[in-house]
Amino acid sequence: MNVKIASIELDASIQCRAVIDTAVVNDYAERMTEGDKFPPIELYGTKDQCWIGDGWHRVMAAKQIGAVDIPANLHAGNRVEALKHALGANALHGHRRSNNDKRRCVELALKEFAKMSNRMIADMCGVGHTIVDEFRKYGMETGEGFCRRKGQMASDANSTRTGKDGKEYPTQRKQSADKEPTDKGGEQEPKEKSRKLGPPCNGMQFARMAIMDLEQIKPNDLERTEAFNTIKGWIKENEN
Repeated sequence: MNVKIASIELDASIQCRAVIDTAVVNDYAERMTEGDKFPPIELYGTKDQCWIGDGWHRVMAAKQIGAVDIPANLHAGNRVEALKHALGANALHGHRRSNNDKRRCVELALKEFAKMSNRMIADMCGVGHTIVDEFRKYGMETGEGFCRRKGQMASDANSTRTGKDGKEYPTQRKQSADKEPTDKGGEQEPKEKSRKLGPPCNGMQFARMAIMDLEQIKPNDLERTEAFNTIKGWIKENEN
């Protein structure tokens, strides 16, 4: 079936690539123009509103050439189901994931499914559980993002994790709640009693998506100048 592109939510918060590869988008767009057929994208929701589970580069390419709709497999569900699909969508097929892509998946999964066990998150993201262990141990969670900070223990508000059997298990900590190792691995020193949450770290992701939309404004578009002036005005008012 074909789904109207206008009904697809371009929700950057469930976009599991570290960055949209514009070279891939341009290549896909050129091939679409030449009549090449692509596999249907995976969507969750309804024909009036849906989220991308797999196929961001294909959707951006279709938007780039001005397509009205795109072939898709539409599944029942919502944003969460789309994210679950997206986390492991390119583990075995499609545009190959980079290490940054894998880390991005783990970051999103830990933010959205913080109660899940490390192994469940790893299986969902198609990565080794050691990557998830690292993010659990060295990181800093915020209400709006998950930024990796090496050398700093993550604050862990959840005392339990959900296992594959659906049961709750207590979180096991290798380090004392009041101490963390020194660089030499010898004496332990008390860590700070409280750590401030860091700022969100989704800005670049939203910026990239905005640029992708702006690139679709053709040079001969009668509203191009007005559009860019509007953007410049918004930036001037909000950059500080």
